[in-house]
Amino acid sequence: MILRKRQKGAFEGPYAIRPGFFKPGLIVEFDKSLRSMLSYPKMTQAIIAIAKNFINLLYPLHCATCNRTLDALNKLGVCDFCLSQIKPHPEPCCQKTGLYFKRAYSACLYDGVLKELIHLFKYKKKLALGGALSGLMEDFIRDNHEIMYDLDIITFVPLHSRRLRQRGFNQSNMLASSLSKEFDISIRDILEKPISTRHQNELSRGQRLTNLKNVFKIRDGTSVKGLRILLIDDVMTTGATLSECAKALLSNGAKEVRCLALARGL
Repeated sequence: MILRKRQKGAFEGPYAIRPGFFKPGLIVEFDKSLRSMLSYPKMTQAIIAIAKNFINLLYPLHCATCNRTLDALNKLGVCDFCLSQIKPHPEPCCQKTGLYFKRAYSACLYDGVLKELIHLFKYKKKLALGGALSGLMEDFIRDNHEIMYDLDIITFVPLHSRRLRQRGFNQSNMLASSLSKEFDISIRDILEKPISTRHQNELSRGQRLTNLKNVFKIRDGTSVKGLRILLIDDVMTTGATLSECAKALLSNGAKEVRCLALARGL
């Protein structure tokens, strides 16, 4: 049956609403009742769970790497099996001579499932994977408390402005922001890369060490004097990128630079 408009929002028919039925007080009471229901966290979580399960029936979630069907409440976009295939790095702390950072940590080994996840995150813009990737770094930090000991700020490896426009985001910034929020340490956008260079993954080991020489600088008006800084990147290979960033920070008065990468190859 088509309901025909009668007056002041009322309609004719068996479900007609009488004029004046929705009194202001009744609406207020309904609003209070709804807010009261949603003020209980367990009830809110239950409603969200039901909604997500319903949506998952229509549009099932799938693992980013193996395409297995995921539970509706999965927040990571990756199944438990694939996560279990990610390997911790056997030598997580790097203290290479000839590099500017004091030490660099790597949470995981850069191969297999993790390599594919990072590729999807960076180059296919699967930004929902950021939670799973930053979670790996968070777990690593909890097992290595010295990383955050007496730390002042967190910062990240910058991208050249053209590459940032092309990609639309800085993956290292996203990872650093998650760590900042999780461990309640302020994040600052300190470094910039005014010179465009070739991709590091296109170069030999020797070329990587020279490709980024003196290309990073501190942003104008920024002070890092006396600060202990944690520098974040997604992947570490030779350590050249992190070393050149650390060089810029230390030459401008930073007291110490520690580095943390999500992944590193053997």
